[in-house]
Amino acid sequence: MKFLSTFRARLILSIFPIVAGVTTGALLLAERKFSVTYQKLFEEQFENQIGAVTQAKNKRFEALSSVLERLAQNPEVLSSMGAKDYLKASMILRPSLEALARERLQNEFGNAPQREDARAGVKNALRPERRDLQSKPGLPAGGGAGSPFIALIDASGDFITQPRPRPGKENAASQPVDSPVVSRRSSVMPWLGKRELAEVLTRQEVGYLIVEAGEKRGEQVREVFITPLREPGTEQLLGALLFGLPLPALADRALYEQTRRSDSGEIKGGIYVEGRLVSSTVPENQKDVIAAAMEEALRKSSKERRQILVPIDGVQHRLIYRILNPDSPFPQAAQVNFYSLAPLHDEIHDLRRSAAGLGLLALAVALLLVTLVSRGLSGPVSSLVAAAQEVEKGNYEVRVPVTPDELGRLSQSFNDMAAGLALQEKYRSVLNAVADRTIADRLIDNPGALGGELREVTMLFCDIRGFTALTEKMPPHEVIELLNEHMTALTDVAYAHGGTVDKFVGDLIMVLFGAPEGSREDTLSAVRCALAMQARRRVMNATARHPLEIGIGLATGTVVAGCMGSDKRLSYTVLGHHVNLASRLCGIAQAGEIIADPATVEAAGTEVSSTPLPPMQLKGFSEPVQPHRIQA
Repeated sequence: MKFLSTFRARLILSIFPIVAGVTTGALLLAERKFSVTYQKLFEEQFENQIGAVTQAKNKRFEALSSVLERLAQNPEVLSSMGAKDYLKASMILRPSLEALARERLQNEFGNAPQREDARAGVKNALRPERRDLQSKPGLPAGGGAGSPFIALIDASGDFITQPRPRPGKENAASQPVDSPVVSRRSSVMPWLGKRELAEVLTRQEVGYLIVEAGEKRGEQVREVFITPLREPGTEQLLGALLFGLPLPALADRALYEQTRRSDSGEIKGGIYVEGRLVSSTVPENQKDVIAAAMEEALRKSSKERRQILVPIDGVQHRLIYRILNPDSPFPQAAQVNFYSLAPLHDEIHDLRRSAAGLGLLALAVALLLVTLVSRGLSGPVSSLVAAAQEVEKGNYEVRVPVTPDELGRLSQSFNDMAAGLALQEKYRSVLNAVADRTIADRLIDNPGALGGELREVTMLFCDIRGFTALTEKMPPHEVIELLNEHMTALTDVAYAHGGTVDKFVGDLIMVLFGAPEGSREDTLSAVRCALAMQARRRVMNATARHPLEIGIGLATGTVVAGCMGSDKRLSYTVLGHHVNLASRLCGIAQAGEIIADPATVEAAGTEVSSTPLPPMQLKGFSEPVQPHRIQA
């Protein structure tokens, strides 16, 4: 235990936290940079995907929006919808929409030139009299992977379950029997809830649906254009045309395969829509976890892009998503990517072990150096440490032995510093606490004086009349010069009559008679001081560039006097009812007047001539006050 109190032990113990702190700080910084780099790489890959999706979506919207709106204005389609002949409406629209789908998918996913029959099909679809479109299969369906989702919904928002048209006289050429069918399991519109379709579908919207794309492909997501069908003239909603294509430019499988072989672990992704995650890279047992996390995140935040942490099978994963249809009135769909933090945690664990080894080595080297250096410093430094602790506590009288070496010169400098601090602290404590010389002298002689007492004091308040109007357009330096000249003259008058200047407040001076020291003639001295101030001001006004008029208030009574403030800054002042009264009397005094309370007039005696004024109700006083005007 004795060793622990020595300078050597303290030096050793001080080195340990420094080395440990530096090691820990470097480790935390390295961990942070490592995590940020890891996350930045993931975000860049995600942004690349999102950028490609956004660009392709915009091109698709520009290409399809106006075409679908013109198809929705086909008179025969609207007539069939109005008559609830949904089969006929479907037969009119389907050939054109399938041709439109082939053309769009050829542009987005294929490198071959557009087929003439596809372009002709779209053009003929815009002319009701030329529905005899001759369309041929363009892109291979692939089991439904590239097939469009085509459906009608009625005015109530339900899917119209009509069998797909079979080859006949009108559409034998345009409806190949073996083309794949993309359909919905449910015939109920999933987005409406308790809302009416007419309230939601005020214009063409883009939403997302889960569809069945054949046995091999299973469930897929389609980006669906929902175009309203309205009766001409009345604009009554008859239903809507749904035209959906596969999401453009999604490369989740390619990203998964690319990252699966890296040390950082694979990045999985998919589309969250209708409360489910549709993905070809996420295992089935993880889809429900991701879907639940997405549902909670969308419920808590309306941000278009966000990152969250999701525990999967006991391992934290970082998930980032972006809303695909932020401005749509229909429920949101999101592009989702996530990756496991386990590889990152493993790397950080290895980094911590390496840092711990280097830290221990650094501590051992530091311990050896400290032991060698501290042998010749323990004694003198221990004395300096103890003395410094005393100075820290405020004991500036402490001194240390002086030896004839470098540490001796340090000890002598320390003693000189302690002496200087003691003197400086004494001056600072006294001079910063008060400004009046009488109070300063009392405090220097007896630092414990003026702690607080009741005294009979006459307070004098003197204020300049019309000072604001006079100085509002004056330069600042002229205002200060004017005030300094005025206050210097009044201070000389106050000192000449034995007063104590309490404070300056703007253009007001407050003088005490009877505190901190008093005499039998304090009140009379205060009245004489007030008369002398008026006389001095009149003399100064005769030659002053800016003549000033002052009003003075006097009040006498028992007040609390003492040094008040904080332990860092004190001010000697007085408090009480009579202080406020003197201030109020100064406020009602006109230019050149001296107004006093009855106690001041009575205490001043017959040497003072005064005229009583009508009783006045002053602010802050419950009873009227009888003021007196002092006359020269």
